Amino acid sequence: MKNPVEPTSESIESGKIVYDRYCARCHGVAGKGDGEEAAKLVQSGHPKPSDLTDNKWDHGSTEGEIFVNVRDGVGATGIMKGLNGEPGASAADMWNIVNYLRSLGKMGS
Repeated sequence: MKNPVEPTSESIESGKIVYDRYCARCHGVAGKGDGEEAAKLVQSGHPKPSDLTDNKWDHGSTEGEIFVNVRDGVGATGIMKGLNGEPGASAADMWNIVNYLRSLGKMGS
């Protein structure tokens, strides 16, 4: 799946806003997997949220794969819910998150 949203600074900024709203509580403000909910997940026997700044992506690293994870969630964990059906979360918002994630760490290089 090809990303239809150009990774402009506006898209990346918009992606960060949506990321902060839906993703940061688990993945952390900087995407390192250390959000306020991360410790609770680990204590309850779930895996630690992924560090989105490294170059190791267990659930796919192409833009299309990242989009599907953002949209549908990650079924392997059963914890990460996707944004599909989330009020106010459009496909463009999800692609903006992809662009934001690409701007982080080694994945953006």
